[in-house]
Amino acid sequence: MGFFIFELVEFRNKSEMKKIVTLLVLTSSLFAFSQEADSIKITKSPRLDFYWGIGMQLNSFKLNDKLKASNVAEIKETMPEFLMGANIFGEQFSGDIEFGFLYSTNSKNNAKSKLLGVDVRLRVHYNLIKTKKIALTTGLNISGTGNNVDVYANDNSIDLNDLDPMNNSGHISLRNQVFYAGPSASFYVWRDKTFKVRLNMGYEFAFTNGKWKSDYADVYHTVKEIGNNRFVIGLLIQ
Repeated sequence: MGFFIFELVEFRNKSEMKKIVTLLVLTSSLFAFSQEADSIKITKSPRLDFYWGIGMQLNSFKLNDKLKASNVAEIKETMPEFLMGANIFGEQFSGDIEFGFLYSTNSKNNAKSKLLGVDVRLRVHYNLIKTKKIALTTGLNISGTGNNVDVYANDNSIDLNDLDPMNNSGHISLRNQVFYAGPSASFYVWRDKTFKVRLNMGYEFAFTNGKWKSDYADVYHTVKEIGNNRFVIGLLIQ
């Protein structure tokens, strides 16, 4: 009988020991898992915002030398730009795809010049400073611009009973296309608000010839806009 009790006690002791060992293994496993989970860095997905705003371009046009020599209205070289696009902002990098629309007119004597332009701009930046409320980024602009210029007399008239092009004049239509690249910077404020504000600045170098052409006539003694760089600035809400 005593032997049986001894065996029973020994059995219970072994059973308790197994429970204790099992509990220790589970506890250590949970602790290790908790430590591993704490060491995992949570990476946020890049934020996508759409924006609009107004900007300004400071240009230089060689075509103005020709217009000035002919004593007609030159193209305004400082002009406003309406901007709209999409911005993506990640942990280290940010960027835009942006569309800009240009319009300017100028008058002199009895002639007027008018420019209509469209910009497509790609901006790729590295995030130098990034906090909850502000950010500062710098990088590269790459853009392409198409311009249409019309120079015409103020007293032009068209007789719909005589639409022979040889009998109608007083209107010059020109176009060009230029590609640019250059450094840029963006400063973000109120990033924690519903409407965020951003200031973009850049200096873009014209690296294609930008020769002036016409869809309606052959152009002689044309000029090229290569090397005529520009400064661009934009105030955006996103």
